[in-house]
Amino acid sequence: MKYILLLCLCFHFTNTFSQVNEIEKNEKFIKIWGLLKYYHPEISDGKFNFNKEFIKEYQKVELIKTKEAFDEEMIDWIESYGIDKFVAKENISEDKLFTKNYSFEWINESNYNFKLFSLLNELKENTNYKNYYAKVKKLSCSVDFSNETSLANFDYSKKEHRLLFLASFWNAMKFWNVNIYLTDTPWEKVLNQLISDFTSSGKENFEKAKENLFSKLNDSHSDYRYSYTLNLLNKFPNFGGKIINDSLVITSVYNKKMFQEDSLSKGDIIYAINGVKLNEYYQNKFSNVISVSNQNYLKRAIEKTYLLASNKDSILVNILKTNGQNIRQYIQLSPLKYPAEKYMRLRPSKTDNWKELNTEIGYINLNYIDRKQLKQAFNHFNLFKGVIIDLRNYPKSIGASDIAKHLYPEKTTFLKALTSIKPSYGDYGSNTALSFINNLFEAGKKNKAYFKGKIVLLVDRTTASKAEWIGMAIQASPNCTTIGEQTFGAVMNRNQIQLIDGTTIDFTGVGAFYPNNESVQRKGLRLDYKIKESALQYDNNLYIEKAIRLIN
Repeated sequence: MKYILLLCLCFHFTNTFSQVNEIEKNEKFIKIWGLLKYYHPEISDGKFNFNKEFIKEYQKVELIKTKEAFDEEMIDWIESYGIDKFVAKENISEDKLFTKNYSFEWINESNYNFKLFSLLNELKENTNYKNYYAKVKKLSCSVDFSNETSLANFDYSKKEHRLLFLASFWNAMKFWNVNIYLTDTPWEKVLNQLISDFTSSGKENFEKAKENLFSKLNDSHSDYRYSYTLNLLNKFPNFGGKIINDSLVITSVYNKKMFQEDSLSKGDIIYAINGVKLNEYYQNKFSNVISVSNQNYLKRAIEKTYLLASNKDSILVNILKTNGQNIRQYIQLSPLKYPAEKYMRLRPSKTDNWKELNTEIGYINLNYIDRKQLKQAFNHFNLFKGVIIDLRNYPKSIGASDIAKHLYPEKTTFLKALTSIKPSYGDYGSNTALSFINNLFEAGKKNKAYFKGKIVLLVDRTTASKAEWIGMAIQASPNCTTIGEQTFGAVMNRNQIQLIDGTTIDFTGVGAFYPNNESVQRKGLRLDYKIKESALQYDNNLYIEKAIRLIN
């Protein structure tokens, strides 16, 4: 009897150990599919429609119930494409290549049988792969995904189509996004966490799963214009504000009539929405919807538009009035006058392009200034004690070299780049092609007449992308002090990729560093002094006042 019981127990545990977890099975399949796509000699050359191959193979994988059967099926699948053209990996010096994204621990940790384990290792060490699905452009060093096409007749109601969406995007980012090592949730773990979201049926579940996936990039350039959640919000507040700490200070008015009807005033502070504290409200509503490099930019993305937006005509808020009265009331919401208004609201207020603040301190706003005006300003300020350069905007008419020529005594490198060079690998210190003609990472020339006074650079959450690039150039000048708050955190160019369902999304295709190797992606520009604003008695001139004190 004891032997029978022991035999039954052995059979039970053997059976249990053989069972395959559905999420784990899908995760393994997606990773193997991605490895084949970018590393197999024939597949990486575009000789197969690998989206269709995913769907065809998944229909087999879905029926598999044991680990042993899965391993055997994967062996047969890999071998069906041929394994005779693999070329062993060359020796790679980590001193020359960026390897933080080269991560294949999953092969060792997945407890595959010996043959599958060996096959996968041969695949990842193969150097005989092609660049059909992704290639690095010679002129820009960005990744070209032009052969990444959407799936014909994509149907979100089919689980295999939804999983293909996840597999395609997750692997593209794993192998070709040089900044992927910076995500809050390690990218390897994102896949396991989101598989259940993508296997859940229903249009809304699929759209929210996409938003959640993109938010995990932690990239301010990855604003998904097809966002299901954001596009449902079609009625907006008639004013804009600035989120400071845990409150929204009203700073601008878009519809005076409705603003007055709601008895609102500039300087009023909104600290709760629908009975929920403001910070908790927007974190719950937007943190898994909007991809941002840092939390400071999340505030910028919503404070003038989405924060109080709804599909209803009003929303309940708690307000601390400028007169000290504390009230709870509904405020009116209304449709935008035109679709682009949500972007127009983000533009800073117009000021003089340049002016004297006093006889010793000048002010330059980079938003609309052109090269001619910039030259006039520096000629005028030549003997001034200091100049305040306002970069709380997005310069329209100048580039980094235009302002550096007035600030540098000699040619100076202000930026170091990290670009993709092949699957999972980056190249430190990359220059753009044709750098022997014009290296975009350096500026200035021999110039004895450069401005020798103090420079105070103003930056905040509105200092984004190209503005950060220009900011890095200004910071490389001899006498620059930077004050403000954390910026956008995505300096380099947008890189677009086609998604399986026919939509597209961008990501930051190149990593940005100061010459001393300090990273700017996600962190934003280096700050010498942080400006700490207060919602109570909000001071719109605080930045200028601090800059004047520093110069003096």
